[in-house]
Amino acid sequence: MEILLRNVLDTAKYDHALAEKQAMLIKRISMRYRIRLPYEVRQLFCKRCKRLIIPGVTSRVRIGRSSIRAIRITCLHCNHIYRKILDRKKGEDAEMAE
Repeated sequence: MEILLRNVLDTAKYDHALAEKQAMLIKRISMRYRIRLPYEVRQLFCKRCKRLIIPGVTSRVRIGRSSIRAIRITCLHCNHIYRKILDRKKGEDAEMAE
């Protein structure tokens, strides 16, 4: 699976259809043999449409502008938005501890 993953990341730059097929093969192998994919690999799949997400090609990555620092990743296939919180402010951590 690691070889396929490296190949997916390399071929995604010039042949997206082939990269998509290889990514689905990784997903099928992991489901067939009940192998949990590492976090970094799981992040490459959309949680809604289950398709391959490649930043800048099949997804849009934006930095949030609110008081909570977060990254917004939008899947361009299904328009699902993921928000990943980077870190909390020091004042919020003190409030949560009390």
